Amino acid sequence: MVTYDVTDIHCPSWTESWVLTTIRNLAQEFDLVVKEETTLLSKKGSIHCHLAYPKQPGLLEVTVWPRRQSVWIDMHDNRRADWNAAIIEAVASRLAEEFGGRAEKRPS
Repeated sequence: MVTYDVTDIHCPSWTESWVLTTIRNLAQEFDLVVKEETTLLSKKGSIHCHLAYPKQPGLLEVTVWPRRQSVWIDMHDNRRADWNAAIIEAVASRLAEEFGGRAEKRPS
């Protein structure tokens, strides 16, 4: 699995509507679609989105947890494809810009 954390966050808003709008706009910038918007049961109040490239295998998973002021993006090994491996760093960097932080690759 590859994970990028957004650190040193200075987020303008943690509301669900702002977070979802930000993720949807980010997906459009990279020609991705938001396939799912949900919450992680283990992280109450989180916003978890699956981003996909149309008609291609693979996913990027974006999680925002306002309660902990945490943001991260994952690419799971079983959802890895050429397209998501190629753009995860760029998507993480843009995500960090939107949340007023910086993207750092989590050690594997």
